[in-house]
Amino acid sequence: MTSKSLVDTNNLESALVFCERIANTSLVPQNFRGKPDDILVAIQMGKEVGLEPMQSLQSISVINGKPSMYGDALLALCRKHPEFEDMIEEGDEKKATCTVKRKGQTPYVKTFTIDQAQRAGLISRSPVWRSYPERMLQMRARTFALRDAFSDALKGFISNEEA
Repeated sequence: MTSKSLVDTNNLESALVFCERIANTSLVPQNFRGKPDDILVAIQMGKEVGLEPMQSLQSISVINGKPSMYGDALLALCRKHPEFEDMIEEGDEKKATCTVKRKGQTPYVKTFTIDQAQRAGLISRSPVWRSYPERMLQMRARTFALRDAFSDALKGFISNEEA
C-alpha cells in the first residue's frame, strides 16, 4: 500500500522537519502542541501498527505515562487485519458484551459491567462515565475483546478509555 503522507517517515531528518513544522498548529492535538519530539514518537508508534502520520496524531495519546489509542482506532486496525471476520456489540447502561471473530478461531467474548466499573472507581472518577455509561461500558468490552483477539495487530496498545 502506498503512503498518502507528504512526509517521508523513513528519513529521520525529513520526519523531524515535518514534526517541527506542525508542532504549533491548531490541527495538532493539545497534548502534542509544541512537542515535536513527542509528535515524532507518536508517528513512529503509529507507523508500527499501520497508521499514517496524521492518523497517529489523532489516534494516539499518552495517559498516565503509557501510550494508548482511542477505541475506534483500535477497531479500525483490527478490521483491516486479514483475519478479521466479524464483531458484535450488545449492551445497555448496566452491561456491555463484545464478540470478536477471527477467521478460523473460536470467538473472543468479553463483557464489562457497571458493577466492575464501580469496583474500579471509574464512575466516581469521571464525569464521562456518569454521562455516558453505555458508551464507556461498550468501549471497555470492545477493548478487552480486540486486545485478546488481535494482540498481533495492536502490538500492546491499550485504549484511552482503559488507560
